This record gives sequence, structure tokens and C-alpha cells, in this order.
Amino acid sequence: MKLSLPAALAVLAILREVCGNKDGTECEQRTEDGKCCVFPFTFMGEKMHFCISGGPSEDDWCATTDDFDRDGEWGRCTGVKCYICSSDVSWSDCENQQQAHNCPYMHDQCLTLSKEAGVTNTSLLFLKRCTSNTQCTAYNPTCDRPDVLKCDFSCCMGDFCNAASLPCSAVGSFVHMAAWIFYMYG
Repeated sequence: MKLSLPAALAVLAILREVCGNKDGTECEQRTEDGKCCVFPFTFMGEKMHFCISGGPSEDDWCATTDDFDRDGEWGRCTGVKCYICSSDVSWSDCENQQQAHNCPYMHDQCLTLSKEAGVTNTSLLFLKRCTSNTQCTAYNPTCDRPDVLKCDFSCCMGDFCNAASLPCSAVGSFVHMAAWIFYMYG
């Protein structure tokens, strides 16, 4: 998977979700019993950076220490499973590089978003990622900006429910264009 540096940084910033562990430390992914996954962890001599299947469980799991081979401590990962990708070219480009991802704790929905923005130079964004219910409201901070010409987003619940890309939305485009014109000239 090859992303431009701005697209890669955007994906990393968007995917970062910190949750508190029972002992007050922070973690990015929890197990079903509330422990933090430790990334990377060693499994069969290799470093793992995400929840994996196989080994002690056919379900997605992670080590709860930095070395599963030594300690044998693990738990089943929580969170919905979504496709993730980002492109500044097209849906096709995004989907060619999409990956299955175990979403962090508290991410209960998958997001599909396309955005066109710019005042003098137009930029495009095609994005699939994990998200939470609070980010799936009619007010979406990614879309609700004066420089956004067109923005369509859809949230869904269930593993890999964001497989399809979004269709074009003439109504959404018109509303955002009218808001931009009002902001610039109103």
C-alpha cells in the first residue's frame, strides 16, 4: 500500500483513538475483558502491529504484554471491523489500497467519505475508516467548513459494511456549494 505523505498523515491522525486502561494508562485497542493490547508484540518471533487471528484464537486477538512468546498473555480484540483507505485521486485508487482493519475500542461504526474542497485549487479526498457514533451526525466537522465544495459521508454498523464507495450526490453538492457561495459573497 502506497500513500502520499499528506494522505498517510491524515489517516494516522484520524485513526488515533486513545482510551484509558483500568490502571490509568492509555491504550489504542482493548481486549474483551478491558485490558490494553500492547503493540508491537512478539508472536512466533515476529513483531505484530495489529490484532491477528490464528495462534491461541481463531478470533482476532492481541498480546497484553510486549512478548506473547515469553508470557502467553492475550485477549480477544474489540471493535467493529472496517475497510480503511485514503486517496486524493479517486474511489478506485482508494479501494485498490484498502485494508481490513480491527477498529479501536469505542469505534462502533464504519465511515465512507468523499470530499471536494478548495477556493483557488481544488483538492479531493476519498476515505474509508473507523469512526464513532458521535462523528456520524448531520453535523460532520470534516464536511462543515467554508472551503468544502462537496462532501458526502455515510456511516454504517457491522463488520465491513463500508465495502462500497459512495455514489455522487447532486443535492449534497448543491447545498454545500450554496453554503460556500453565501460564506464568500453573502
